[in-house]
Amino acid sequence: MVVLHATSGLNPVDVVISLHLYTPLGWLLPVSLALFGGGACAFAFAARRAGAPRWLSRMLLVWAGFLALVALFPTDPPGLDEVSVVSAIHRYSAFCAFATMALMGLAFSRWAKSADGGERCPAPVRRAVAVFSWIGLLALVSCSTPYVMEWFGVPREPGAYAAGLLQRTTVGSELVALAVLGGWLRERRAGSGREFAAAAPAAPVAADQQQQAEPRYGYDDEGRPAYLGREFGGVDDVLEVRAGEAARFHAGLAGAEPELVLQRR
Repeated sequence: MVVLHATSGLNPVDVVISLHLYTPLGWLLPVSLALFGGGACAFAFAARRAGAPRWLSRMLLVWAGFLALVALFPTDPPGLDEVSVVSAIHRYSAFCAFATMALMGLAFSRWAKSADGGERCPAPVRRAVAVFSWIGLLALVSCSTPYVMEWFGVPREPGAYAAGLLQRTTVGSELVALAVLGGWLRERRAGSGREFAAAAPAAPVAADQQQQAEPRYGYDDEGRPAYLGREFGGVDDVLEVRAGEAARFHAGLAGAEPELVLQRR
């Protein structure tokens, strides 16, 4: 996206991002949108693993879906009098994508301020996401107002409302909010692994089995904190635990039935 803007020669204040498609390196526009969408999907899976609210990952996937529509349905080239159906899909999908990201940031900041999220999310992260989400939402409303007024017969002069600048303000602020959110998800996931490893107590075992039954903690194939089991009579009992959950594994002497207790914190 940066290379596309640097080589287009278009005025970033007046010209919206979608019209960069008709520049010499216009193919970079759908490529960059695809990368944004792929990043949103990666963030969604990270949110699931970090114990974030489920609606957070769902809204990230919705945002990625709208970005896919924006990339697949290009806007009309400049100079046309009427808006085609393809361009209308592009325009409304972009609006929905921007609105989804802004509303997701505001919802996240509200959750982070609640009793459930206050202990999980630091105040600086919550404030940063809220501020940049509000900036993105206000810029989106300002950029969309001329298009709404056009429905009621008020002519919209291209470039008269600094549509390009407002749109870039929306996109830039939302990407900053997303970056802050991603940093929190990364720290949250790493912190959950450390908390689990520290919280899981060693199970009482017989003295002659102490070395054989030494507990093993680590990560599963998907990078989630996991209890990797302990040896009892040649059987390796394996338990996978999601982040945010602690496990206690109790076993008696050799041959005793193990008792498994999951505690959600």
